[in-house]
Amino acid sequence: MDDVHELIDQARALPYGEAKTALLETALRHAETSGDHALTWAVRMELTEAYQYGAEHAKAFAAFARCLADHDAEPGGFGEWSVHQLLWHFKWIVGDLRRFPEVPLARTHQMLDDMERRYRENGDGLHAVWAARCAHAAHLGDYPAADELYHRWTTTPRDMLSDCEGCDPTSRAFYLILRGRDEEAVELAEPVLRGELTCHVQPQSILTTLLPAYVRTGRFAEAAHAHRVAYRAMRGDANEVEEIASHLWFCAVTGNLARGLEILTRERPLLERAPNPGAAMWFAAAGALLLRLLREQGHAQPGDPAEEAALTAKAREIAGRFDARNGTSEQSRRVEEWLAAEPLGEHVPLDPRARHSPPPLPPAPLPPAHTPGELLDLAEEAWQRGRPDEAKAAWARYDTFPPDPALEARRADGRGLVAMVDGDTETALAEWRRAAGLHTDDDRRQGSLGRIGLLLCQLGRGEEGLPLAERSAEVLNTPNALIRLAHAYLTLGREDDAERVLTAAPPTGAGLLMLANVRGDAETARRARDALRAEDDREGLARACGLYAHLMLSAGVDEAGAREVLAAYDEAVANAPVADRAGVHHDRGSLHLQLGMLPEALDDLVEAVAQYVAEGDMEPVRYARLSLAEAYARLGRPAEAEIAAEEALEGFRAAGDDEVCARIEEFIADLQEDD
Repeated sequence: MDDVHELIDQARALPYGEAKTALLETALRHAETSGDHALTWAVRMELTEAYQYGAEHAKAFAAFARCLADHDAEPGGFGEWSVHQLLWHFKWIVGDLRRFPEVPLARTHQMLDDMERRYRENGDGLHAVWAARCAHAAHLGDYPAADELYHRWTTTPRDMLSDCEGCDPTSRAFYLILRGRDEEAVELAEPVLRGELTCHVQPQSILTTLLPAYVRTGRFAEAAHAHRVAYRAMRGDANEVEEIASHLWFCAVTGNLARGLEILTRERPLLERAPNPGAAMWFAAAGALLLRLLREQGHAQPGDPAEEAALTAKAREIAGRFDARNGTSEQSRRVEEWLAAEPLGEHVPLDPRARHSPPPLPPAPLPPAHTPGELLDLAEEAWQRGRPDEAKAAWARYDTFPPDPALEARRADGRGLVAMVDGDTETALAEWRRAAGLHTDDDRRQGSLGRIGLLLCQLGRGEEGLPLAERSAEVLNTPNALIRLAHAYLTLGREDDAERVLTAAPPTGAGLLMLANVRGDAETARRARDALRAEDDREGLARACGLYAHLMLSAGVDEAGAREVLAAYDEAVANAPVADRAGVHHDRGSLHLQLGMLPEALDDLVEAVAQYVAEGDMEPVRYARLSLAEAYARLGRPAEAEIAAEEALEGFRAAGDDEVCARIEEFIADLQEDD
């Protein structure tokens, strides 16, 4: 008997799994040999729990049936706590019965009736009974009955046999989501997630359950967080095969196919160790969905189509067995929904969005009343000062006035500028040519021709465009015209000519900024920054600050210099348009990482990744994700580090950079080894 108790103590110190189960099976053999019936019953109860949480649900049936028979043979020989344990285990068994299509439906109904009878006879409440009956009715697709049972479940007071305060809301949320009541499910779960959950399957269980509700209600940040936290807790656990399937589904429909493939590759062996056919069915369906979307998007690997077909067939075969047993088509219907699921219209990044980037400065309000000519003056001045939103607002107000033929040339210039920024070069050329033909003022006409000349050079038509830019600069001899000419020279690879023009030009902020780019000179970049700050050109100032910081770092800086560089990045973020901030956040985050300022690095890098993805700029995002993975790892957050590294790995694989891929794979392996 001492040996039995020692084995039990050793087993209790172990996590659920083969080792724990093996110790308890040994303890049971010794207990049976001892002839101590009470001890044997207690060990068998421990073993039932180990089978339940150790992914061997079929074995739990026999162990529990023996415990139940022993109790019924001598009902007076068991104390109050032993009876409570027996009735608690009843919940597991009736839940498992519906997950095995081999178990006749009548047997499950018999067990549900027996459960209710025993609860009543023992003087316990029926809260857990209604929960079990509701889940069974939903499994059959009998939703009128399930809705009524859900009402009974949720209006019956909790009692000692109710699931814990984390697991009961999880089951309720699952049913609400199944019925399309996503908002109610999220609302139900929020108090649970704010509290302290001590159950060993929480909070990962409720977070996994909420994934469809989060996705369908557009709570993408919450969905990403739920996936990161929950999957990390259940990774590699055979008892969580059905829950892991939900994470595969989430990755598939949210555009995280690389992440899903990593999970499928890692967890695929668990399919053969699934605790029950129901869990295997959902894993197979989710895996097939993921592989189908990979194939349809052109990312299938050798062997994937065959694996997709095998998983699809497995999911359908198990669903067919359930439906044959149940006399309904409910399980096949649900499986087909997963198999045919389509991705969302937008990618859901798994990296958290820090949103530490300040909001864009709003455009200055226009004065209450202006003539059309004054509005054009305002628009042109705002555009010159790097205030495109203010310029567009002035042009929009101008367009509310009746057309003025005398001002149409200037308006055409403005339309060309907007089209150029939007990448519509054909419209830009057409508007500027129209403006050049309408201008009666030769200086303005030369301005339009200079813009045409620069754009033609950028389009590879230098022989046609350069003479226009040179003539415009010669006639106007203004900073803008000279900068356009220098830009044209740079476009054509004539850096010496560009530097000559910029050196001779009046020292404006824009000219100094271009000269600093040509020379790679930090001092010139600093002068450009100061000039653009004085000129109140926000976009130009942001570019100058970023260039100054980059050139300072390239030259090497001490601690004081690093602080100056960070100040330059701060000013760049504050003034840059939203679409241009990702690179600044990336650069500042890399510097923070280099300086060991890890929380600051994390804030910048998650913002850079989010903005790169939002803009569809997938080349630099892989480098940002790699730095992000390092920041997470150095902060002791291996789950997030692994996710960022896996997404970076996807990008470098697509780029064919095998050397970097090998380093990332080693980094991920180290994270998993340390976990």
